[in-house]
Amino acid sequence: MKITFATILFLACIFLLSCSKEKFRTELEASDTFHIQNGDYEIPVWVRGNTASKKIILFVQGGPAGNTMDFATIDYPGWKNTLEKDYAIAYYEQRGTGNRQGNFSLGESVLDIYVQDLHVVSAFLKKAYGAEIIMMGHSFGGGLTLRYMIHYGEQGIPEKYISLNGPVTTDESSFVLRWQFRRDFLMNSANLEISRGNNVEKWNEVLIWLDANPVIEKISGDEPYKLLNQWNNYVEELIYVYYGERDLKFKDYMQIFRTPYNPIPAYLGADFGGDDNLGSLILKDEEGYEMITKLAAIDHQKLLLVTGRFDDICVPEELQYVYDQIPSPLKQIEIVDYAGHEIFTHQPEKLNQIIKAFIQ
Repeated sequence: MKITFATILFLACIFLLSCSKEKFRTELEASDTFHIQNGDYEIPVWVRGNTASKKIILFVQGGPAGNTMDFATIDYPGWKNTLEKDYAIAYYEQRGTGNRQGNFSLGESVLDIYVQDLHVVSAFLKKAYGAEIIMMGHSFGGGLTLRYMIHYGEQGIPEKYISLNGPVTTDESSFVLRWQFRRDFLMNSANLEISRGNNVEKWNEVLIWLDANPVIEKISGDEPYKLLNQWNNYVEELIYVYYGERDLKFKDYMQIFRTPYNPIPAYLGADFGGDDNLGSLILKDEEGYEMITKLAAIDHQKLLLVTGRFDDICVPEELQYVYDQIPSPLKQIEIVDYAGHEIFTHQPEKLNQIIKAFIQ
């Protein structure tokens, strides 16, 4: 068997991690990469920023199954020179994304494994750095953060939790409620933009369409998704054009391909092909879990819920419902104006202020 330099380096890192001192050195500008073992799987972790603060934000990537190391490498949310000056952020690679480390077989309980990994990583970071852990997830990661809170309850490692733009409804188990929220979102957005004098004629057209369609649902006939598609068309034309995803530049792609975490397996690998790929298993798991019926279990943790006023994925109307269903007296909610689903690129300064106020 041919042993490459990369293999030797990886084995050396594992050896040093398992045999070294229990605590890492803390510093103002740390950049620590290592692996944490959970069973026979090695979880890649990159801790970057101010570990001397004794506060580590464990970031839970969206996607689902997005490539976290790419996200951190190109500094997609712009935290390297902002949040990471005040705290450290731990970026970990979710199973099935990036380069695999150890054995991992896909199964029906894939998100239970994801939640368990979060617990293991949180416990390790807390012990290794002697730090307070704040779990912060975005989009799918925001939902996974809530699932962790529901599962572990008082045994959860983090002292605070943040869910950014994290929806809890699905197109299957909570279809009717999801589209009720989305209809209200489109109506409230129309009235808000009309009051601001923005694209009044087109938004009035939206209000007329909503009045003619009091319920957005699948319909019989040759076009069952006609109403859903029209809602989406309005969102793309009037909202998403202003609050969409950040465009990647050539230098971003070059940075990604220079990292040790090759993005190719995440995007083109076998786990993302066919009916039983990782993405479809996650969606099936989410639908069967029906998180929206379990929110009452979040009864004591300190939780911050954040979304953008123009987020068409985690609409503020849904997040308000989530907030109302959670009994914890330590909950907070923030709806950020002039922001969509990628709130960290649309209103970075405002979001960073909200996060720092919550953590402190």
